[in-house]
Amino acid sequence: MAAKKICRNEKLQLKGSLKKNGFDRWRLVTNAVSSVSGEEKTFFIEFYAVNPALSPKECVLGFKNRFNKSTEDFQYVLPGSETAKNFTSQTYVSPSFFMIKAGVLSASANQMNSYFPPEILSAKKSEYIISAKQEELPACILSHDYTSGAIKVTDEDLRAHPEYMGSSGTMSWNLKFSRRISFSSDYRAKDINWAVLGGKTDFSGTIIFNNEEYNVNPRNSFGYYDKNWGRDFSSPYFHLSSSNFTSEISGRLLDASVFAVQGEYKNKVSVLVSIEGKNIEFHANKLKKKQISFDCQEMNGTEEGLKLHWSVSVHDRRYVIDIDIFCNTKDMSLRDFESSAGGRKVMRILASGSGTGKFKLYKKMKKNLELLEQAEILKCICEYGNLETAEK
Repeated sequence: MAAKKICRNEKLQLKGSLKKNGFDRWRLVTNAVSSVSGEEKTFFIEFYAVNPALSPKECVLGFKNRFNKSTEDFQYVLPGSETAKNFTSQTYVSPSFFMIKAGVLSASANQMNSYFPPEILSAKKSEYIISAKQEELPACILSHDYTSGAIKVTDEDLRAHPEYMGSSGTMSWNLKFSRRISFSSDYRAKDINWAVLGGKTDFSGTIIFNNEEYNVNPRNSFGYYDKNWGRDFSSPYFHLSSSNFTSEISGRLLDASVFAVQGEYKNKVSVLVSIEGKNIEFHANKLKKKQISFDCQEMNGTEEGLKLHWSVSVHDRRYVIDIDIFCNTKDMSLRDFESSAGGRKVMRILASGSGTGKFKLYKKMKKNLELLEQAEILKCICEYGNLETAEK
């Protein structure tokens, strides 16, 4: 049953009212190593559909300037005049587009946003989940076990379209993947849904990033694959996930372990854990408030500079889980997503793929706690964000 549910959630979920008032976002993350320098980077590829039925044939971005006065009106708009005071320079529209966002989760903030008219998005073929094609580039495809594509954003593109957000550059990829640990659909609500399609996903293949080749090895990819859909992002946005566990009890790499934490959902987060074949799941819509605490705070005065600290503690009648993750702010980048709600709202997410910390799992034994596992966590995806309204 869980496998069927996961497969169903992979598909485009923008049906009914969500076609004109909703978003669907697939997110894949993998580590890769440069074939030239040996440097390792954490790459992400995201497919983001917004209000496709509002403007199927034209890509509409709400952040694009749209003056609602004719050119003749401008001669009357003089500084300090009544006409100038009453002049409304822009109108605001609801966005409608399909975007592919790809790049690196690092301080370099190399991320490219490539936009398509919604009608270009194909999601009804059995051989893939979604596909989009630009004229001069290969099709960008997401299937059940592979993804491939290429995007290109030039400096000229960004000068002509500042509403694109992001940076210039090129990235192409050809990746196969196998989902070793997945969870059934987690948080479901009218406005927002979250499904971890591959908490631990092994990727293999190549990525060409700004003309440099990176190799993806399944053993060291520490990949992740999830999906969000609904009317708008949850805000504040809180996310942690990692499959890079080293036991501090046995000293061995826990190759079949992963955790994923996401929210905020009505002031709670969901915590999904799999430890060497044993799943322990805390769902936000089933948790009582006293069962969970979580936070993301700045830490000043460390030798490495300013850090962010994510902390999560959750318990039920049988288990207690504590997670503490740290990340230097100098290693983080800011990713922007235009909100499907329009009104020039943008989800701004501070993110990194280099979080480190500790994971602890306890079993309740009457009034005592038995430590089942304590592990060092590396290469943790750590994110925190908020919906913001741009200045008008």
